[in-house]
Amino acid sequence: MKCFYRLSIVLALLFCSSSALAQMQISGLSDILFKNAEENDVTNLTFLGFSNFHTLRTRLFFDATIDRDVYFFAQILVDNFTGFQLYAAYARFQNLSGPKLNLQLGFIPTTIGSFVSRTYSDKNPLIGVPLLYNFHTALSPSLLGSNGTLTELSAAKDARSRSGLPVIYDACWNSGVEIYGSAGNLDYSLGILSGSVTKPTVEQSKEIPQFTSHLVYNFGPGFKLGASAYYGPYLYDDIFGEGDMLDNASFKSSDFINSGIGYELYFARRYLEIYSEAFYSTWQYPGLPDLNLISGYFEFKYKFRPRWYIAGRFGLSEPGEIETAPGINEKWDYTLRRYEFGLGYKALRKMTIKLVTQINRFDQIDSFDNELIALQISSVFN
Repeated sequence: MKCFYRLSIVLALLFCSSSALAQMQISGLSDILFKNAEENDVTNLTFLGFSNFHTLRTRLFFDATIDRDVYFFAQILVDNFTGFQLYAAYARFQNLSGPKLNLQLGFIPTTIGSFVSRTYSDKNPLIGVPLLYNFHTALSPSLLGSNGTLTELSAAKDARSRSGLPVIYDACWNSGVEIYGSAGNLDYSLGILSGSVTKPTVEQSKEIPQFTSHLVYNFGPGFKLGASAYYGPYLYDDIFGEGDMLDNASFKSSDFINSGIGYELYFARRYLEIYSEAFYSTWQYPGLPDLNLISGYFEFKYKFRPRWYIAGRFGLSEPGEIETAPGINEKWDYTLRRYEFGLGYKALRKMTIKLVTQINRFDQIDSFDNELIALQISSVFN
């Protein structure tokens, strides 16, 4: 399996040959942002410490036509001109059997949920990412021991490390293979991921991948209803063993599963668009009971004038309860609620200006609460 993934990456990169370069289109997306800098923010950071609320962010897109119905895509993110990230590098094969069967392989986009199409600032009506797709829970393997304890988990709640695992992590994609297509009004996707939706990876570092499925039924152009599911190990084989992070040679990655199921909804009528998603997720970790969490959001966008819109998003991260003492149950992490509202103006065909406020509120603790106010200028260039 590991060889298969390495071969997939190599094949995807080989498509970016001299012949492909001749047909390659290069474009970009640049964000400039001003905010109330004194606010401490622990809810928007990625594993690398990047944030949609950083001052300068630039994405470069490389799109190449290899042959008829064969394409190559690559993407690079530069954050504040100090951080660099390869965001995507994959090949796409379309119409293998008409629209019913397509395939993409390499370092591919998120295979579940509906936010991936709105992850970029020119498509995102606000600035932040839904909690479902980036908020770091208290489940942080770097802070928990080889046999996690409730004391360590409680300490991780207060540490709020950016190594904590989100439900779905859209700030980084996975190496893998996705088969997708449509049959009538039904769109489908089946994915095999080198890492997991909660912890993506470029390198195949466990023998058993995570599997994903995604179904969307299109009732009409203004109404879609879908469901996603995923199942598979999420910890890596190389952290098990004597002297490793999980110092227990009897453990292996397939012993600990990350799974989840969720729904998505899209509704549009005239100048109003509504999105809603929610997932129920479970992580297994050595020494701890199963950790469950419900996370979701409701989002709207309303165009009240030709170039103007208002938007809002309410997000929730609600952890389940575990037994912390005989007869005593407590939530394994803090509940977080996020409220984000914004005003947008399409100044030019390729430029959008947004004024956004984001409010984050934790239950039982207020030291991580914040209220961000930001002005973002998002520009597409090619």
